[in-house]
Amino acid sequence: MKINLLKLFLWAFALLLLVGCSMRPLSASAFMEAYQSVNDSSKTVVGVSITGMRGVTSNSEEPKMDSIGNHVYGVKDEGVIDISVPVYHFIDHFAIGGGFQYFTPFVSLGVAFDHFGVMGWGTVAAGGISVMEQISPTEELHLGLFQFASRTSSYAGCKAVDGNCGEAFGVAIYYFEFGGGSYFMYKTGFKWHLGAEFRYSYDIDYKANRFAFTLNLLGL
Repeated sequence: MKINLLKLFLWAFALLLLVGCSMRPLSASAFMEAYQSVNDSSKTVVGVSITGMRGVTSNSEEPKMDSIGNHVYGVKDEGVIDISVPVYHFIDHFAIGGGFQYFTPFVSLGVAFDHFGVMGWGTVAAGGISVMEQISPTEELHLGLFQFASRTSSYAGCKAVDGNCGEAFGVAIYYFEFGGGSYFMYKTGFKWHLGAEFRYSYDIDYKANRFAFTLNLLGL
């Protein structure tokens, strides 16, 4: 019996969505630059994003118990480095995509133009949306601003009431955040696009300020 590999892949991807653990905002600049990268011969763009993120709060009551009261965790315990691998396929201005953030698969949808874009992403437990505005001082250099809102899932360091919490990756936490940032992307002469992005967000649930810095690499 002939196996339809595309259907098999889609079923496997759908099942993986059910086991994804953490999901933080995707790079807005990677999405916009993916649109700038497409041409008549290739409509699919693959990227790699490396993000360092840190949460800061002055709330003295910020540490919280988990749902069963065993672990104490808080924003002050959270420092994250993400590696995301997004893939975007464009049909004119419309994009459908997916990828992995560490071991968590995600899907994304969006529309992009030379100076404006909207992207949404998600898993079963988390997701968000970004709006981007972009200018191009030169053909190679692109500068932009973005705003986003997200229900984020993450891991925070933890400790049990009576000692080590015993969780290898920390405790999973969920929070709503909104914010924005700026970015630049540069088109090299080797069909690669390089860039950097800075974002700030306010975490509503933990009343925390979150900062992230991302390095991007995209190619056809």
